[in-house]
Amino acid sequence: MNVKSVQPVSEYFKAMQQSKDASATKNQTRLASIRNLLMLGKKLRTGEMDYLQRQDLNLYNQAMSLSMERQAYEDALQHSRSKADASYYNTFKLMQIANQLKHGGSEELLMRANSIQEAHREFMQSIKYASLR
Repeated sequence: MNVKSVQPVSEYFKAMQQSKDASATKNQTRLASIRNLLMLGKKLRTGEMDYLQRQDLNLYNQAMSLSMERQAYEDALQHSRSKADASYYNTFKLMQIANQLKHGGSEELLMRANSIQEAHREFMQSIKYASLR
């Protein structure tokens, strides 16, 4: 038996395992980064959504739900007739989420609340908001 031929094979498998471990760590880091963006109420870019669709379908579905809710909220804000209307709708949406928290808090509800608040902050900085009475 040739011992020298066995040694490089074991080193090869060791290197492959290290590569797999590094790849898994990179994936977990990227998923954690994307989850953090959602927790902060930020919009995800197309590349991040594509990555979620391939790597974590559950988080992808959550992100899609958040995106659709945020878009509906932004559309409603665009149709506000006054700053008071916009403020009322913000309070209404946050109260809806708070009522759901009574039935058990979850990470998704926190993501929803932060997404609504972030969208409202962006709207308040817009020209449309400044033109409201």
